[in-house]
Amino acid sequence: MRRPNVLTLSVAFALVQLANTFVPALAEDSPATSSGAQTPALHGQLDNPSPPAASQQASARSSQTPSAAGKVKLDRSIAYSMARDPWLYKTAAADPSVLESICKYAGAAKLLAKNRHLGDLAESDHYLCRRLTRWRGATLALVRNPQADRVIALDPEGIYRAIDLHPSIAYVLAKNIMFHQMITENPDLGKFIASHM
Repeated sequence: MRRPNVLTLSVAFALVQLANTFVPALAEDSPATSSGAQTPALHGQLDNPSPPAASQQASARSSQTPSAAGKVKLDRSIAYSMARDPWLYKTAAADPSVLESICKYAGAAKLLAKNRHLGDLAESDHYLCRRLTRWRGATLALVRNPQADRVIALDPEGIYRAIDLHPSIAYVLAKNIMFHQMITENPDLGKFIASHM
């Protein structure tokens, strides 16, 4: 079993701090100051090394840390677990950007397209059809979902693009249980599908 390199890291850290302490001393020995003229500022720093105030350190850390307000963390495992969540439609009603984060991954988008509350999710995010149809697997799962008519009715542009890219999706969509309802609500979709079959 390998031992952690704690000693090596602590020694390296001490050497870095030691080098930072002597950098002003190197500047003092430069040819410009070797003629006898000494800079009082450097002597004061070498004689009385004092650490910066705690408030200065805190302000420096807060200026380097990005603000997390308004951002949703993107992580594959979190996206998969969120897509499997049966109560996702309530979360999406509160914050629709969650659906956008889930749809950034193909597998999570496919799980989302199989969700039984897909219609409610689409009402939270009207661009859900475009987000899902970026991925072929998610598109096939979407057109097989019984609630696909609600998703496609809110944003038919996504399914138009998917059918243009893969005309075989039109055949699968025609087998959907709600296909007649989709054509009744959007006759242009029927014409579009007929032109690609």
